Amino acid sequence: MPELPEVETIRRTLIDKIQNKFIEEIICYHPDVLVNPDDISLKNWLIKDIRRRGKYLLFDLEKANPDTLNINSDNILKNDTDFSDNNYSTNYSDRTAENSCVMMVHLRMTGKLLLEESIVEPAKHTHVRFVLSNGGSLDFNDTRRFGRVTLFSPGDEYNDHGFATLGPEPLGDDFTADYLINTCKRYGKSTIKGVLLNQQAIAGIGNIYADESLFRAGIIPNRKAGEISQSKIKLLRQKIREVIAEAIGHRGTSFRDYVDGLGNKGFFQLQLAVYQKDGKPCASCGTTIEKIKVAGRSTHFCPHCQK
Repeated sequence: MPELPEVETIRRTLIDKIQNKFIEEIICYHPDVLVNPDDISLKNWLIKDIRRRGKYLLFDLEKANPDTLNINSDNILKNDTDFSDNNYSTNYSDRTAENSCVMMVHLRMTGKLLLEESIVEPAKHTHVRFVLSNGGSLDFNDTRRFGRVTLFSPGDEYNDHGFATLGPEPLGDDFTADYLINTCKRYGKSTIKGVLLNQQAIAGIGNIYADESLFRAGIIPNRKAGEISQSKIKLLRQKIREVIAEAIGHRGTSFRDYVDGLGNKGFFQLQLAVYQKDGKPCASCGTTIEKIKVAGRSTHFCPHCQK
């Protein structure tokens, strides 16, 4: 599943190419993938912004007539992102379902968003296509068809329980040492890996970055969160932020499915210390990396370096 670094990389590649571009039509090839509870129009939308929250992508769309558009390229955002939670609160007082909407994309296990420079025959697992006015398209492709594209009236995305209950961003100002200490107390009987995977506790961390962060912090993944010292929790917060920032810098981790919006793979798999390294020697101490199940997920760790 694409985690925070992969989704952020996709956001950056797309915003560079299609912010202030015009969607002529949204074509759905599999109705279960496109959710449209308010029966929002599928034609004539301007892409004003692309945001990310946890593992979700949010497209802010504005109704527009392509014949009268006057786009100022100076307004295009740069690639850097304010990761604080305040970056995701929007004033919707002047926006209505008639003139704007929010399109939420959740990639889940195998979802991809891929830009095509020209209109080509949809690939086998393309379920939704956004026809762009520049002659190309943005295709939502998903082999396992677990992902979803949902259209909301402005502000209604917070009616989505999974989205509305997301915890703080790992790189945000709200993700403080005190927050993580209190969260570990709150979920004290859970394993520490289970806490990291809990999207209501921290948004965007999945299996890869939980394993890597715990390795760098020297904490065994099946340890109860309530048993970890405050000094270790502070170190873990530091390592989580370190790992996430590095992974974004390496454009995510690619094994099988993940590519960015231009079809390019990430490189953070070359930096992994324990994830999917079971049976291999730990680069730090030489002990064999082990794999167990924790919180229902395959989990990789070094039994010597992590306690």
